[in-house]
Amino acid sequence: MRTGMILTVLFLSGLAMLSAEPWKISGDVNLTVNQSAYSDNWAGSELGGIAWTSNANFAAEKQLSRLLHSKSSLKLAFGQTHQQVTASTGEKIWSRPVKSTDKIDLESMLKLTANILVDPFVSARWESQFIEQVPGEKSIALNPSLFTETAGLSKMILAQETLSLSARLGAAFRQRYQRDVKDEFGEYKDITTNDGGAEFVSEFLKTIPERDVKLTSRLELYQALFNSKEDELPNDYWKALDVKWNNTLTTKIWGALNFNLAFDLIYEKEQDLAGQFKQTLGLGVSYNLF
Repeated sequence: MRTGMILTVLFLSGLAMLSAEPWKISGDVNLTVNQSAYSDNWAGSELGGIAWTSNANFAAEKQLSRLLHSKSSLKLAFGQTHQQVTASTGEKIWSRPVKSTDKIDLESMLKLTANILVDPFVSARWESQFIEQVPGEKSIALNPSLFTETAGLSKMILAQETLSLSARLGAAFRQRYQRDVKDEFGEYKDITTNDGGAEFVSEFLKTIPERDVKLTSRLELYQALFNSKEDELPNDYWKALDVKWNNTLTTKIWGALNFNLAFDLIYEKEQDLAGQFKQTLGLGVSYNLF
């Protein structure tokens, strides 16, 4: 399954190279840093800290022919927090950095543009992280991994220069692969879980060029209909609807200095019975590569 997923991604990306039409490429990177420091004789219990986050977003698309359109995107994010702690001697020392952000998201889609009400599509996606930090255990690179293959129908609802809204619905098959999982006997093994169901994805983009403002929103809904491990699982939480809602607002203040606000909402009952959210706010520097 994993080999098939990789081959699918390479096929969709390589197929776009056959066209003589120019690429529509975009890419940007940004770095946000927050820092605080206090003198040793500071009257109070405050401690210094450094938090940094780096993001990179790339996209490439073009019309292969009158009937075929290809689009690929890559989103990367990594960040750490360094915090001072008070030692038993009363001295302020720096603890080991803790990961605050970690994401790898590669997706490629091939769409049939037949100028009808909806456009058929196939897509392949790989989601992972740079480092998995297991408390008290070793760190594992590129683990776990989630592969998703989807086929269905898509619709571009709005397609303006500064405003776009699209939606797609399809049948999806996922493979979750996790390496070096310790079992009850203390032995490490790899675990692969397969499931399938229906997936809905909606993407919204709004830009205000004269103010260098960009708002992106992506809503993902996934309803699993079968799971390869359902007989082994202690409950049926895998049947619950999975929800992911990612929102990002960026605006340039002056030159390369920018303001970033991100809000992510996740509901996966297998991970937690309640919804999870993450909010980040900061100033940083950004650079448009393309």
